[in-house]
Amino acid sequence: MKSIFKVNGKPFFTIGGQTHNSSTYSEDVMKKAWLGIEALGLNTIAAPICWGQIEPEEDLFDFSQIDMILDGARKRNVKVVLLWFGTWKNGTSHYVPKWVKTQKERFVWAETAQNIRTRTLSPLCEATKEADKKAYLKVIEYLKKVNTDDVVLSVQIENEPGSIGTPRDYSKLGETAFSSNIPEELYDWLEKLSDCPIKRFWTENGSQKNGTWEEVFGIEASPIFTSYYTAIYINEISKAGKEIYDIPTYVNVWIGEMYQQIAGVDYPSGGPTTKTIDLWKFLTPDIDAICPDIYLQDYITFDALCEAYSRDDNIFYIPESAPSVMNALNVFMAIEKHNLSGIHTFGIDSVVDKDGVLLEGAREWANTAKILSSARPLIEKYLGTGKIYAVAQFEGSSGQSFDFGDYIGKVTYSMPLDKQFATNSWGFMDTYHREPEYFNVRGKGLIIYEGNGSFYLAGEGYKLVLIKKDTIEGMTTGVRQSVFLNTRHQEYLSVSEGYFDEDDNFITVKERCGDESDLGLWVHHDIGVVHVQMDN
Repeated sequence: MKSIFKVNGKPFFTIGGQTHNSSTYSEDVMKKAWLGIEALGLNTIAAPICWGQIEPEEDLFDFSQIDMILDGARKRNVKVVLLWFGTWKNGTSHYVPKWVKTQKERFVWAETAQNIRTRTLSPLCEATKEADKKAYLKVIEYLKKVNTDDVVLSVQIENEPGSIGTPRDYSKLGETAFSSNIPEELYDWLEKLSDCPIKRFWTENGSQKNGTWEEVFGIEASPIFTSYYTAIYINEISKAGKEIYDIPTYVNVWIGEMYQQIAGVDYPSGGPTTKTIDLWKFLTPDIDAICPDIYLQDYITFDALCEAYSRDDNIFYIPESAPSVMNALNVFMAIEKHNLSGIHTFGIDSVVDKDGVLLEGAREWANTAKILSSARPLIEKYLGTGKIYAVAQFEGSSGQSFDFGDYIGKVTYSMPLDKQFATNSWGFMDTYHREPEYFNVRGKGLIIYEGNGSFYLAGEGYKLVLIKKDTIEGMTTGVRQSVFLNTRHQEYLSVSEGYFDEDDNFITVKERCGDESDLGLWVHHDIGVVHVQMDN
């Protein structure tokens, strides 16, 4: 498994929640976020640390916000991803200190084409970059001292960087740079670049060997120009931090596939969107991953975004998403198809009421979090090997079929969404799972096939029936093709419910036999993992 997160030197699949933007202001405000983490049983919290709180006065640093977050995580045995809200937070600069906001001559704010000052600091201002870097390095120095137990896994540098409100900086500083020829280093890179959006923008404008940004890139020049300076800015900060303490860093992305998809209006211009990620990867060798925040729910769009960011040169992690019904399905597909190495949902303090009781709208995601937690050792072991298969009951699906090589698997769901094409009545699970609530859930989860007849199942709302692939006569015989007979004559050595201990050993808590296995291999989120060993 490729991951930017490590625990005891091993890749770690994060199942986490991010707090609301200002929830880390104090321990009292954080209480509800911790209740959300506990209600979902998550293993990681993503928590902002804000430049304005860290350095309230220039050269006066206060790390009590970091201490509060780390103390809370240690008490609950969860890991931490710290989010550096420095120059940028969602394309604006609201979390910078007051002393930065008031020194407008020293710290340049980006301007619109009408020379209206925005609330986004310019990525071209050297003074801003140096001030941000100085504060960030103080944070890194402090983390090196206090993170001796590796409770902090990673640092997100800035938050959804770029410029919202204008496609680029039209101040005097910005105009001077934009009207200059593009940097020489980009020409060699463009010529060697494989087909991608930026390559196409260049060739469509004549593949010029020199010229201004607009001459070289045409209508896309402004977001490419802003990306260039924003990427260099953030990489320099990351590089300086790693020279002090080599903790993994990543940048999160406000994706460009929003609304009318106009840079600077519908998303921050200059961030590593699907149009500019190639440029960002070229300019940010000291950042470990570029990670999309995906809130869009339809599977076609979700899958396309996963494809765009799960590249050979980029570790795939989703730092922000919604604790929603569709995301609860999409995540399993992303694990199988795109080697997803971790996922966090945003607004963890909003999934519970004031007493910590899980809200109804978050229950589907809570089930998924439990399934992922149960299967985490298997995900970490087999991600990217082709041994993981996703179960996801989307609209119109009446079941799924899998070819495991030496077995065919047929999955049916406990709650058909389309009665006309529903197959196979479910009936009995076991005496502990008889109420409608156990059946009225969408089928979702993972099947891991190790080979040699060893299957692991985790999930809910689905049942697996296997047909051995030996001879065509054997595969077509009534004792295998009849589900009623197949499940009663299935060649199980054992069907076991259990969990993985701290050393990733599977511990059996119940052996299934008779009625519990005679109707197929079923799962639910509260039983952990089912291990099936076939009699080969």
